[in-house]
Amino acid sequence: MPKKVLHRKIPSPVKNPDLIEERRNQIFEAAWRLFTKKGYHVTGLRELSKETGISLGNLYNYINTKEDILYILHQKAAEIVIQAINKETSDVTDPMEMLKEMIDIELRTMDKYQDLILLIYQESHALSRESLHAMLQREEMHIQRFQKVLEEGMAQGVFRPSNPKMLANVIKMMIDTWVLKRWALRRKVSLEEMREGIISVLEKGILDRENAEKACSRKRQKAAAK
Repeated sequence: MPKKVLHRKIPSPVKNPDLIEERRNQIFEAAWRLFTKKGYHVTGLRELSKETGISLGNLYNYINTKEDILYILHQKAAEIVIQAINKETSDVTDPMEMLKEMIDIELRTMDKYQDLILLIYQESHALSRESLHAMLQREEMHIQRFQKVLEEGMAQGVFRPSNPKMLANVIKMMIDTWVLKRWALRRKVSLEEMREGIISVLEKGILDRENAEKACSRKRQKAAAK
């Protein structure tokens, strides 16, 4: 059983959880704009207060430190990716098709929020041990989603036997390259080329084509018999 994701609780005197969520979403949107434009370290809370429209005094009802803001940025960014994957892969059952969908969704989402994601990677050193532990555990839970699909594909004989944990981390690393190595890829590689390249590497490396074709044939036969 995977561990439950650790969340670092940010204390708040506000008793209404919906209001807390609403205000922290405002903080997320404003902080993302300011930090990616000006930088994390030079942006002050007064600027954030002005950008959010929340008074400085009231801002402290929802965050206590700038580190809280950085933690919120990671938390919200992770939720955006997970929600996109959950929404767009709900009807996919074939392991290879599921992997393709997950890669495509994550690449598109990372491309849209690339400045934010790069900021999170660059400033993760500013997080406390507790926040960093929570962030890394959330990342591990995300990688386990890829691992589960790989395990299912291997169990069905669609994928060649291998270490699914290792492969899941390799897939995530290839996806992250789109943002982390954007200085080398920008204007030289399109998002579609990146997607096709990753999928091509996976198909050649893990797909057992003979068994995959047999599995597809069995599915078609079952569908025709209904």
